[in-house]
Amino acid sequence: MKTAILFFIPSVFLFFSCGAKHENERQSSPYVTDSANIGSQQKATSAESDSLKKLAANMVASRETYIKDGSTVAEGIFIKALIEQLKKPGAFEKDFAGLREYEINILKADDQKLRLFYWLSPYSGSMWHVQNIIQYKDENNTLRAVAFNSLYKDKDDEGSPTPFFDHIYALTTLPQKTYLFTGYGQMSGTEPYSVSHTLVIKGSGFSINQPLFKVGKSDHTQLFASAELKEDQDKEKLLAQLAITYNPTDKTISYPEVSESKTGAFFNGKRNILTFRDGVFK
Repeated sequence: MKTAILFFIPSVFLFFSCGAKHENERQSSPYVTDSANIGSQQKATSAESDSLKKLAANMVASRETYIKDGSTVAEGIFIKALIEQLKKPGAFEKDFAGLREYEINILKADDQKLRLFYWLSPYSGSMWHVQNIIQYKDENNTLRAVAFNSLYKDKDDEGSPTPFFDHIYALTTLPQKTYLFTGYGQMSGTEPYSVSHTLVIKGSGFSINQPLFKVGKSDHTQLFASAELKEDQDKEKLLAQLAITYNPTDKTISYPEVSESKTGAFFNGKRNILTFRDGVFK
């Protein structure tokens, strides 16, 4: 009996010792693997960021090439790469701070679900061409990204100036999601303008072509107002007069009234108001 006890005790000790050893190995192995994965992910993210910065630098530097042969290839390559980056998991939380060096900025919607990456194209002249890239995070945390300029469906819009947007508002609509964009731009050195668009997101589709502005008896896909800058006028003051503004509290949008004369369009001092109800500004 004593012999049995002597053999049994070491067996129990050996069993627990081996068990503890394997448990320690089991617990430590995932830690090492996770650390390696994190390190690999960080390296990959850093490489992607550096690659994107190089493409941005190439885009900015390509202005000289554009002047010579009209090539816009470098900007197209950057836009494609940026859109791919914005679709990747975790991209919505990245600040892309390295792109600010190339005057690429970010504007957020008031519901924090949509971001706009924007910059003045290096190929712009007296007519501004602004690139606007949308990044949207839906209710399932799926990320989507698209170039705003690719959403124009009307051929009459081709070659038109594209604006700087300064505000993005989330509107209450179901089942689709609707955003209101307000901004400004420049048709030429003497013709500033203001504009407002709506962006409708339904499923995986984006549209800026819904006629959600009812002015009189006509339905419009946007509000737009431009005026000729006179020699004695201050450009910033004229832009302020032309500004389209939205009040999210009472859901009203105020836009300027423009008249025509022999010398061109001018702001006549009047403003009109539309109210957002039943999914439409009217």
